[in-house]
Order: sequence, then structure tokens, then C-alpha cells
Amino acid sequence: MMTTFENLTKSQKLRASLHRDVQAICKETCHNLGLDITKPSMEVIAELVYKKLSIYALDLEAFAKHAKRSTINSDDVLLLVRRNPSLKAHLSGLISNQPSTSKDKRRKTNVATNVKETPTSTKSKPGIESEKLDKEIVNKEKKDKEKEIENDLKMDNRIKDMSIDGTIDLTFD
Repeated sequence: MMTTFENLTKSQKLRASLHRDVQAICKETCHNLGLDITKPSMEVIAELVYKKLSIYALDLEAFAKHAKRSTINSDDVLLLVRRNPSLKAHLSGLISNQPSTSKDKRRKTNVATNVKETPTSTKSKPGIESEKLDKEIVNKEKKDKEKEIENDLKMDNRIKDMSIDGTIDLTFD
């Protein structure tokens, strides 16, 4: 029995739409290049795109959370594409052409490295605040790394759930 699109969950609708769009792109590209492509090949490409976008979504969410924001912004996207110089340059150009609508809300922090040493400030224990800050940073980095490993394991488990004997199961749950 075939399920109608309206009866699918949001996740299933997203996946089905992505598969449809990837197939259309594959057919058009292969037609323009004079190539043939099989339906299973298009399905594998669509699944790879879906998995890559899922990873991107998790990364963007983590970047925003790390910056103590609940909204993903252009800085997060630029951080995501930092290893692709041409894409980063293209996106930076697009962003610079857009008018800025958000106000820059940054917390003021009293960091020991920003404080100028004066004869009175050197009398107090100068390295303790800096050491405390360093320990906090190390602990935060440790927690972020643990969370990243946890997210990687979750993604690996999702991928394992989708495969049977090394083949990808493209059916909807």
C-alpha cells in the first residue's frame, strides 16, 4: 500500500522532497552531459546528501549554542564552510551585500589579559584570575569535545540503523 505525502511525518516529507529534488538535479545534469544514471545511483546520492545536511545541521546548532545563542546566524555558516575557501569567499560576499538587521549584543567580560598592570594591580595576586580563566576554558573545551563525540556516536548509530548488511535501506520508518 502506498502512503500519500500528506500522511507522512515532517521528517519523512523532508527526506522524500530531498530525494525528489536530487533525482531531478541528477537527471538534468546527466542529460546536459550526455550521461546515463541509474535510479539506485540517484537514491544513494540523495541519501548521502541527506546525511551530510544532517551533520551540517548538528554543527550549526552546536556553533550557535557555543555562542550562547538560540538562533543560527551567518557567522555560524561561515564557520561551517571555513575549510572551503572559495565557498567561504562567495558567502562572505553575499553577506557583505546584505544590510545588517541584527544588533551586536556582546557581553562585557573582565579578562585578566585586558587589564593593564598598574603598581596597585600587581600587589594583588596577578596570576590567580588568569589561571582560573584558563581552567574554565579547558573545562569548557573538554565538555564541548565530549558533546561532539556524543553527537558523532548518535549520527553513527542513525547510519547503522539505516543500513542492512552494508546496503542502505531507503524505506521510510
